[in-house]
Amino acid sequence: MSTDGQDLTAPAHRRVFGLDALRAAAVFAVVLAHSFGVLYPHLGAALGFFGHGGFYGVELFFVLSGFLIGQILLRTGPAIGNPRTLLLFYFRRWFRTLPLFLLFLAVNVAIEYRLRHHSLLPGEIAQHGLFLRTFTSNRLTFFGESWSLAIEEWFYLLFPATLAAGLFLVRKFDRVFIVSAATFYLFSTIARVFSAQIADHAWDQWQRFVVVGRFDAIMIGMFAAWAASRWPNLWLRHARALAIIGATLLLIIYVALWRIHDGRLAYAPDSFFARTFRFNLVSLGFALLLPAAAGWTRAHENIASWSVRKIALWSYAMYLAHLPIFTLIDRYLFPAWQKSIFQAFGFFALELGATIMFSGLLYRFFEVRCTRLREPVGRWMMQKQTRAH
Repeated sequence: MSTDGQDLTAPAHRRVFGLDALRAAAVFAVVLAHSFGVLYPHLGAALGFFGHGGFYGVELFFVLSGFLIGQILLRTGPAIGNPRTLLLFYFRRWFRTLPLFLLFLAVNVAIEYRLRHHSLLPGEIAQHGLFLRTFTSNRLTFFGESWSLAIEEWFYLLFPATLAAGLFLVRKFDRVFIVSAATFYLFSTIARVFSAQIADHAWDQWQRFVVVGRFDAIMIGMFAAWAASRWPNLWLRHARALAIIGATLLLIIYVALWRIHDGRLAYAPDSFFARTFRFNLVSLGFALLLPAAAGWTRAHENIASWSVRKIALWSYAMYLAHLPIFTLIDRYLFPAWQKSIFQAFGFFALELGATIMFSGLLYRFFEVRCTRLREPVGRWMMQKQTRAH
């Protein structure tokens, strides 16, 4: 384990194909759930069962985020308690996530003004930009997909700061890490239990979106990172059995999201379980897939594995870009395409193709260039820290 913060500036570790496969699956689940709308007039009953794919996709993103960031923090170790190392962590995280977010904040503001004729107040835009619209309640008025980014950004801010504060009091890193993760986990779960008592707080419009009630999903990934780091042999030895248990749990929970009502497939009723512990079980199911995914490597590349890796690399851009792309295509092309199932499938393919192509361009010409800029500054910060010692 590194204790000098060098992992924060070291080149990225070799990507793991299994984790890339999970990331690609997560973003496709979200994009497909949002793009199926054009096919519903023709295949509504057949597609209905996939209607919660977006929910599962985002939950998988949370678990993966906790797992990957947890690995970084565990490699950094007690050095995260050093203010300069903590600042470097923030710098690298925000330089990775904020440029593209701010770009699409501007895109969504433009869409609201130009296409929806929605006059946004400056304070409203600023609150979206600072991830405040869903911190303790759901007050989203545009840029709906930003709710999940708010959860992750607050996690990036609060959890490392909690570690640093804990290390100031207790010098045992593992103890601080586990206690901090357990505190975040319990706090969010308890917050949802209290929120579930309020009649109009439906799970898919309230508990799912509110930041303070969602850290537990990321903490499940953090616990998985700690287990993989501290018990690597045990972690890999039971990977297949854990994956089977996880997949079974996820299937059971997914089926429970539905019911048959008047002979038709419909969403299951909102319930106390749906507002509270179903989230925990979904996160656990995805976490149980991680040992198998982390051990899944490929010695030789083919077109399928290459595609998976590219989608994984482009996943952040795809998540942010797909709804604006759908909106623009729907506004200017869809009315002339909604006459037949063949035209609907053509429109569906156009949405997916445009999203993938545009996201690849964003990654290459925007994300990569922004990420490269952080490296020299990160090295400079570490050199200053070394000279200070």
